[in-house]
Amino acid sequence: MDPSIIFILVAIIVLSIILASIGAYVVIHNADEKEKTPAVIDVSGQYAVLVRPARESIEKVKPSLDEVKVWLATQNISEEERTRLLTQWTETMDESVRVVDEGDKNGTVTYRVVLGPKSKIFCSFMGDDNYITREQIRNHAEILPPYVLGCDCKLVPKLPWENPGKQGWKALVPENGVYHVPDWRHIA
Repeated sequence: MDPSIIFILVAIIVLSIILASIGAYVVIHNADEKEKTPAVIDVSGQYAVLVRPARESIEKVKPSLDEVKVWLATQNISEEERTRLLTQWTETMDESVRVVDEGDKNGTVTYRVVLGPKSKIFCSFMGDDNYITREQIRNHAEILPPYVLGCDCKLVPKLPWENPGKQGWKALVPENGVYHVPDWRHIA
């Protein structure tokens, strides 16, 4: 047998062993990386993008407690009334944040605002049959209660079987890209 043929056969066998080794190396190391990378669906438990916490969104657009205190100090009302309004403002804001956070945990994506009798005159931008989505809350947290001091509105999850009437639910739509939320410097 010719030595060049033997050399070619040996070269082919050596090259095959080298390529098989490289392939095995790549397969083994890719398997390790796949085990380390957690699946997004398994971590989140639902098909959803990560959302900004409700408190962070609402604190960007609502006045701080210090701002509210300063404004209340300029009003001709008793100290007890100031304390009551400030406490109610804080509780309503905390309740709205709690409802949205619970909704984020259990997959609620639509909410509605139950308009209280004292605040209804200030909330002309919203009706009883409007609903708001989690996406709207993320982008426009100003649509969450409280709207004014003494606001008795309440955010609740919108349940699928609820129906306000013959027209059904209507999305809360901004006018020219703006929600006409009342200025918080009113007392209901």
